[in-house]
Amino acid sequence: MERGLSVAKLGGPDIDPAFALIQALYPDLALDDWRTFAGLLTRRPSPRQCGMVGVRNEAGYLCGLFTYHVEPSLRCGHALVVDVLAALDVMDVKAVMRMILDTILSTASRQQCGIAYVRLGSEQEAFARFLVEGGLQLEGQLLSTRISI
Repeated sequence: MERGLSVAKLGGPDIDPAFALIQALYPDLALDDWRTFAGLLTRRPSPRQCGMVGVRNEAGYLCGLFTYHVEPSLRCGHALVVDVLAALDVMDVKAVMRMILDTILSTASRQQCGIAYVRLGSEQEAFARFLVEGGLQLEGQLLSTRISI
């Protein structure tokens, strides 16, 4: 069955509605923290270098999103880095995930990035498997530690 999904760059009015997807990933995240983060992406002086992209279902509701920024890459000139990736859909989450993957790759190409990196949380194993099946490869490990500020 062909889905009527659509994809578009998200802006300020989309920040609050997108919070439901974000809260599914990060239940402890406060709305104000999401607003601050998403606001930085949507109000940057160079919006071409970063952003938030959403997938909407047939009824117009957000069922997927990713955030990205472009950074220098030693090996590839520029890299598209996806930091937040979420997909929730009651009908066919894989269709949403496919659209997100296709959009990440086309965004990287449009941004003239030689590589795309997708950072997933350790709890996003299903998304990681889907991305590997879609042609992405595990290239390393991302280690982290919280810093008190």
